[in-house]
Amino acid sequence: MIHESLVLFAKIFGPIWMGGFLLIVFIRAYNPRRRAEQQRIARSILTFDSAEERR
Repeated sequence: MIHESLVLFAKIFGPIWMGGFLLIVFIRAYNPRRRAEQQRIARSILTFDSAEERR
């Protein structure tokens, strides 16, 4: 293959590949069944100094 063919291949299939990857990330991130797990993970990094702040 010559350089121009490789560049054309990259320009056509690169955005398709990255778009598919982005779609998978969005599906996993915004899946309603994963909301409880994501909330638990988000709260796990927080530290509480007193019981009043836990509310």
